[in-house]
Amino acid sequence: MALELIVNVLFAIAAMYTYWYVGETMPESDASELGAEQWPQFLIVLLLIAIAFNIRGYFKRNKKEDITAAFADFVPSVGRLLTSKLFIGMILLIAMAYLYDILGFIATCPLFMIGYGLILGGRPVTVIVSAVIITFVLYIGFSVFLDVMLPRGDVPFLRSFALFVESLFE
Repeated sequence: MALELIVNVLFAIAAMYTYWYVGETMPESDASELGAEQWPQFLIVLLLIAIAFNIRGYFKRNKKEDITAAFADFVPSVGRLLTSKLFIGMILLIAMAYLYDILGFIATCPLFMIGYGLILGGRPVTVIVSAVIITFVLYIGFSVFLDVMLPRGDVPFLRSFALFVESLFE
């Protein structure tokens, strides 16, 4: 509960900084038109209004003693967050995004699905078979039917394997 308020305040600070940054870095437009700097600033003002309503709602929903108790429980709640399946899944997703270009689609996709499936408590054999089948279906769908070039990776043997798989569908 305390994390919600802290995140809202951090978002508000980031939005204010972004508003200032856009105003300082974008070229100034004529007074008679809406320029490139004014549209993002307009959207940021709307975001700040939404954050203000969210913070106001936070204080309306929670009693003062509940807020105090939430801040007393803040450090343990961060520990629970860092060990939760949701957070581990987010870390796995970030790792996949980082490794996507390095390992390529054919290696990254099943590794991600196997990892996420095991986090969610799937049986290993079912997760592995499902990940391989889904990777194959996704590869066929994007590469063959939609003609989307999927990353092959930079690791030589993975790149060679990706090229081999591509040659099967040419």
